Amino acid sequence: MTTSRLNTSFVAVHERILLNHIVERLPQWATPDHLTTIGLWGAAITGIGFLLCNISPNFLTLVAAGLAINWFGDSCDGSLARHRKIERPKYGFLIDHSSDLVAQSMIVIGLGCSPYFTLCSALLVLSLYLLMSSYTYLRAAVEGVHRLSYGGLGATEFRIMIALWPFVPLALGPGVVSGRLFGYAGIDVVISLLALCTYVIFVFLVRQDLERLDAEEQNEDNVVRLHSVSQPGTRRAVESRAATEAEGVLSYTEAADRK
Repeated sequence: MTTSRLNTSFVAVHERILLNHIVERLPQWATPDHLTTIGLWGAAITGIGFLLCNISPNFLTLVAAGLAINWFGDSCDGSLARHRKIERPKYGFLIDHSSDLVAQSMIVIGLGCSPYFTLCSALLVLSLYLLMSSYTYLRAAVEGVHRLSYGGLGATEFRIMIALWPFVPLALGPGVVSGRLFGYAGIDVVISLLALCTYVIFVFLVRQDLERLDAEEQNEDNVVRLHSVSQPGTRRAVESRAATEAEGVLSYTEAADRK
């Protein structure tokens, strides 16, 4: 599967420089599959770290380490393949994004099981992530463009937000998570409203893309018709077919009149 990559996230430029610096110095025995596995282990460490935060907030250091490992493996696997010119487009696309879905699920569910979030909000965030991921894969299949970020936010920014969020309830107190609003957990209400906004934006993006694709396909059809008519042989064939159809209609009309 050959697609072009589009990354307009806030840290994309500086991240690309860093990734190029890293992959140039990786040992020859390291492979993209090794890095993908490392990324999955990083996600597992992150999830476990969040669970252990129920015992002590000191385990946030384990969370940070896991997120860093996940970033290293997930970001460098494809970069290494491109650097060494050993890309496997179909295999790489499938294994990379399958592992991404598993990794992000472990991270977000781990956050939901920590004292810094609720499981309900975590599952809602995960559903939004899966929704946008599905949309990204659909666009890659339809247009051949793999968009890695939306609104300046990509996977790296997502990890940064995950890493920073626990410090909000630590600084402001447990009421950030346990507080009630309209009879529900306040954080669940806030996340639900943000999710609703995201769904509205999603519908708008899909409609916008459908209108654009419809216009592009209609223009392509018009160009093909004009090109066909402009060719002498094709024009004669079109005229001959039109004349044959007209004769058929005339014969049918005459026969009907005789009856």
